[in-house]
Amino acid sequence: MTIYQTLSHQQTVFALFCYCLGIIIVIPVFEKIHERLDHHVLQYYWDKIGMPMLRTMLMLVFIALVYPLNFGLDSAPPFNEIITAQKTRLDFLINIVFLLSLIYPVIPVIGKADELMIPLQGVLASIILFRWLCAHLACEQYSLFPGGGVLLAILVFAFITHWLAKYLAEHVGAFLDRTFHRAGYQLLVFQGVVMIMQSPVIFIYGITLGNQVR
Repeated sequence: MTIYQTLSHQQTVFALFCYCLGIIIVIPVFEKIHERLDHHVLQYYWDKIGMPMLRTMLMLVFIALVYPLNFGLDSAPPFNEIITAQKTRLDFLINIVFLLSLIYPVIPVIGKADELMIPLQGVLASIILFRWLCAHLACEQYSLFPGGGVLLAILVFAFITHWLAKYLAEHVGAFLDRTFHRAGYQLLVFQGVVMIMQSPVIFIYGITLGNQVR
């Protein structure tokens, strides 16, 4: 399947709808909890741990809903079958993607590029799931490197969508701040919009992987 066929597929549309709905519901709840903590130390840890966990769970639920289209495949062994092949797989997947979100900011050089955080989570989750899929299909010859062209496309897409999300958050957030007479909507809008706009990276990278097991 091409990237267009994958993104326009009804399963993808449904997954994106659930993803957007999850963001719309969960991010305001996140902010409410942040306010109720009412202590800068607790709020700091909630931001540094709570938001990465939120992003991790939303990302993995989205991937589960869109599988196997995220690899450009019409059919594949069921997601549940892949995940439950070993009882520790689900915990491993959640923990490793969550851990990436915690250690990424302290990685020299690239850790300052916020544009790459969500794409890297999506790519890492795709790598892990694809390796399990290949093991299930007894496929031993495959590469996890997408090629220079695909890598460049991912980087360009990540930076452009991050900039667009900031632009939308600045204007839409300012409007909401004025409308509801409170501050903070810019951050909420940005968190939601950037997660939605960068989600196609999962398909750009995943289809490259899936082409090897057709």
